[in-house]
Amino acid sequence: FVVYSVAEGDPLVDAARDRGLPLVVVDQPRVTGVPFVGIDDETAAREAAEHLVGLGHRRFGVVSFGLAKDGWKGFVGLERQRSSPYRVSRARLEGYAAALSAANVPWARVPVFECPGSARSLGREAAQALLSDRRRPTAVLATSDQLALGVLDVAAEAGLDVPGDLSVVGFDDVPESAGAHPPLTTVGQDHGRKGLLAGRLLIRGLRGEPPKSPEPLASRLVVRSSTASPRAE
Repeated sequence: FVVYSVAEGDPLVDAARDRGLPLVVVDQPRVTGVPFVGIDDETAAREAAEHLVGLGHRRFGVVSFGLAKDGWKGFVGLERQRSSPYRVSRARLEGYAAALSAANVPWARVPVFECPGSARSLGREAAQALLSDRRRPTAVLATSDQLALGVLDVAAEAGLDVPGDLSVVGFDDVPESAGAHPPLTTVGQDHGRKGLLAGRLLIRGLRGEPPKSPEPLASRLVVRSSTASPRAE
């Protein structure tokens, strides 16, 4: 079995383990004794936020995919962020928080809009909420490219220049990100290699070889045209 991106405590994990067959987890959750394939999400997210900080941004908004399985949509506080059973969601927010806190931007004051998924339409809804504030953010960090593409849609409809009025950073480097208007700055990761390594680990298990997790896969910040220094006010 490959368990791909489920919440901590999800009964699907135990159901797979109980079969007694080779098992690999990709992305989340971390399970003791089960080989794991994934990136260092916190470090990758921190580098994305540091990129914006380095450009001079100090007013941020964040669009996150789900933090719980209850379908909530809207702004969320620190308690919900920190208690999320989704390791990837939690780690990416922690990475953003670390970078902004180091730049003396209080994380508790950064609006975080949670979406119950990772669809472009949900990114649009989040952007409408974030950009309606009188002192709107000059930069938005999104935990997926699809959410970030939705932010770009709303910015264009509102007549905001990206990156002049608003910088946007996504996560994943999906094919659509390079062809966006403007091309999207994002965090790249090798999804194909994740699958390759997961398959190899399963074959090791079928051979009776001891499971061993590989080192975290590499990620990289892909800087394109959706980010720039904020305009002077």
